[in-house]
Amino acid sequence: MAKAWMRGVLKAVVYSALVVAAVLLLDLLLAEVELLSPLVRYSSYIDAALILILGYKAVSSVAEAVYLSALEVSDVGTAGSLRAIARIAGVAVLLSTLTSVFNVNPSAAITIGSFSGLVVGFATQNVLTQAVSGIFLAIARPFRIGDHVVIYNRSAGEPREGVVEDIGIMHTAIRSTDGSRVLIPNNVVFNAIIIRRGEAAEG
Repeated sequence: MAKAWMRGVLKAVVYSALVVAAVLLLDLLLAEVELLSPLVRYSSYIDAALILILGYKAVSSVAEAVYLSALEVSDVGTAGSLRAIARIAGVAVLLSTLTSVFNVNPSAAITIGSFSGLVVGFATQNVLTQAVSGIFLAIARPFRIGDHVVIYNRSAGEPREGVVEDIGIMHTAIRSTDGSRVLIPNNVVFNAIIIRRGEAAEG
């Protein structure tokens, strides 16, 4: 899995380098090769096409690397969500880059950047809140796997009681008293009243 993650990062670096090299080479050829001089007026569009094609390949590689690395510490659904967020953020960066290619005026560039930021912000808000809460739970350690706990958050409804089975990035899983497995979002757990009725056995 680690090798696959590294391959994704390496592919992203290669595609990014190809974007820069292709744009620089194109500009050089248009300036030096007289036969290509009629294409000078279309250079911005050609640059944009190269950035979009190779840039999206780089974004997809980064998103895949994020997915594979997330799989090592979380479930498939969470990893898929992080991959989608990484792809959205990458596309936002591509759109911002294209504003410089076409020499878009500053106000339009700010508008595009702000819109992209809003899209990424809305897409990541819930995921990041749960992920940060999961990190704080790992640091604070209010309970451990195997503990019998009662988790009560007024905004989340009735208390949840059971044995902690897993503490992930996005959710805490408990086996309830009726035998069902309950996934509780970490932001709910972080803001909840937690009662430990029994601790996990040592060793």
